[in-house]
Amino acid sequence: MLQTHANAAPVNPLEERDLLGSEALSRWAGMPIGWVEAVPELSGSCETAGSTLLAMIDCGRAQAEFQYGSRSFSYELGPGAIGLFTPGGHADVSHWHCDGVRRIMLQFDQARLGDAVLSEQLARMPLRPEREFHDADLAGVLRAMVHEVAAGSPSGALYAESLSLGVAMRLQQRGASRHSTVRERGKLSTVQTERVRELVMTRLAKDVSIGELAQAAGFSRTQFVRLFKNSFGCTPYEYILDVRLQEAQSLVLNSEQPLAAIADAVGFSSQSHMTTAFVRASGVTPGALRRGTNRRMKSAS
Repeated sequence: MLQTHANAAPVNPLEERDLLGSEALSRWAGMPIGWVEAVPELSGSCETAGSTLLAMIDCGRAQAEFQYGSRSFSYELGPGAIGLFTPGGHADVSHWHCDGVRRIMLQFDQARLGDAVLSEQLARMPLRPEREFHDADLAGVLRAMVHEVAAGSPSGALYAESLSLGVAMRLQQRGASRHSTVRERGKLSTVQTERVRELVMTRLAKDVSIGELAQAAGFSRTQFVRLFKNSFGCTPYEYILDVRLQEAQSLVLNSEQPLAAIADAVGFSSQSHMTTAFVRASGVTPGALRRGTNRRMKSAS
């Protein structure tokens, strides 16, 4: 699992209005993150200048000026604009004019991931500061992170780990693209695939980490995630969620167990979490599915 601990304080270097809260953040098992509402006018220096920080405009528009000694750079920023600020790459002072801006900020520390392969890749091709860029995939992951935290992290530690690794891998890919590095194109072998499937099934009712899955297949976390997606066409989290849904549907249709007991048996954090997953996947709740089946059985008899 990620070598990180949930922080009660948000990543909020400019001390803007927090939209998450310490209770929600205490349940989050991913990289330290913040979701804040900007005031109309703001100037200040970054309190996290010694770390790598991702900052994205979630909504609204802003005019930003970054001052580095005697030099300054001005930008017109809209939704999805991302900045990557590495140690030594933070502005001395930034000035902001904001209109309806919400900002997502993530503190990135590759050491927290505990992935030797990724650390070696980033050591060879270090991240470089970028004051403005757009990356739809990365923006989607950052938004998924804050919405998961705001909801109380119902999808659990595996989802948080998956999202955090997603950020790391996307940043590594951006850096590698500058060096024309070939992306991983292999797949898991049949034996490795069966080991992963067996581990998922035996641990379905409990949390299983990407690290454990990667170890079963014999790869680092980042290598495993790439190879897994090439093999299964989805992420490990998406695969496990689908297996849980299939097992839950079977129990809903073929047993009289209470829905809360079924949710617990297949690894959902709660009955409401299972219901949300059912609706997103098929547009029907577990209760409605069971009632519909019961009605058909009575009609047939």
